[in-house]
Amino acid sequence: MFTMKRNLRIVFLLISALMVSAATVHSGNEVKENASLPATGSGDKSLQSITVGQPGHDDYGVPLYLADKLGYFKDEGLAVQFMNFKSSPLSVASLLAGEIQFCLTSYDQALKTFEKGKILKIVLTTTEKHPWCLLARPEIKTVKDLKGKTISAKMPGSGPRAFATSIVINGGLDPNADVIFVDLPETAILPAYINGDIDATVGSGIRKAEMLSRGAVVLADMNDPAQHKAILEADTFPLKVVLATDDYLKTNPEIAQKFVNAAYRAMQWEKTHSSAEIAQKVAEYFLGGVNPEVVDDIRRAFSHTGLVTAEGHKAIEKQSLSVGLINKPVPMESVVDMSYQEKAAARQ
Repeated sequence: MFTMKRNLRIVFLLISALMVSAATVHSGNEVKENASLPATGSGDKSLQSITVGQPGHDDYGVPLYLADKLGYFKDEGLAVQFMNFKSSPLSVASLLAGEIQFCLTSYDQALKTFEKGKILKIVLTTTEKHPWCLLARPEIKTVKDLKGKTISAKMPGSGPRAFATSIVINGGLDPNADVIFVDLPETAILPAYINGDIDATVGSGIRKAEMLSRGAVVLADMNDPAQHKAILEADTFPLKVVLATDDYLKTNPEIAQKFVNAAYRAMQWEKTHSSAEIAQKVAEYFLGGVNPEVVDDIRRAFSHTGLVTAEGHKAIEKQSLSVGLINKPVPMESVVDMSYQEKAAARQ
C-alpha cells in the first residue's frame, strides 16, 4: 500500500516528467517540442511530409531511424518526422484523429481499436520476438515476491501494462489485488526507482541497461528463448508494429508503399552491419545516445522480413484476451495488411 509520502513523490515525479517530456518531433538532427516540420525539397523533387507517432524514443524503432538516417525515406520522396507521445494509446488517438500518418506501437493496439469499431492496419513489424523484460529490486527474487509491490507499467490499455499483467498472472498473482500498477513517463521511471517509489518496471534496451547498472534484477526476460516460449507459448511475437488507418491506406497506397520500401531496405542494412555501426547511425534519435552493447541486446528481437505470421498474431491475440485487453478473438485479416511488405521484399 502506498504511504502518503510515496504518493506525493510519485505525483511530483509525474508532473516534473510531463513538463520535460512533451510530445516532440524529430527530423534529421533536430528535436522540436510540440512542433511540426513542413515538407522540404531536394532539388526539383519535393518531399512528402510524413509524421510517425511513437511512445517516446523507442528501442524497436531502430529500423525506422536507420531508414531516415541512411536517406532511404528521402530516396522514396518522403520527409519523415518522429513525434513522441507519453504512451501508445495517446499516439493511437492521434493516428485516428488524422494528426499523424503512421504509428510505431504495440500490436495489441490494433486489436483493441478494432474491437471498438475502428480499423487500423499493421503494415509491418519491426520485431519477430517479444523483446521486453520485467525488472525489480534485488531483494525481489521471484514474481511472487511482487505481492504488495508497486510496478511501473504505463497506462491501462497499453502494451507494457498488458505484458506486466501477463507476467504477474503467470507468476501466480492477481494483478487487480496483489500488486499496484502506476503510470509514469519514461523520464520519471529511473528517479522513481532510485527514490524507492516503485519496486519493478517493464523495460528493454536502454531502460534495461540503466536498471541493471542500479542493481536491479531481471524477473522475466523475453530475450531468453526458453522464457519466451514458456511464458508466451510461442516462438514468434511481433510486438512492435507500424499502424496506419484503413482510410489512410485506401487513399494513400503509394505513400504507404514508399514508407514500407524504405523500412524494409533499412532492415536489410541492419542485418549486415555491426552493433557499433548501428549505434553510431541512430545515436541522435535517443536522448543521450545508445551504446553498442544495448544495440546487441535489442537487435536480438528484430525482424528482417517485417512480416506478421499467423503464429505471431495468435500469440498476441491470446495474451490480449488473457489480460482483458480484448473480449473476443480478432481475425488476422481485419488488422494486418502485408501486401506492402511483400512488394517491398520483391523489389530487393
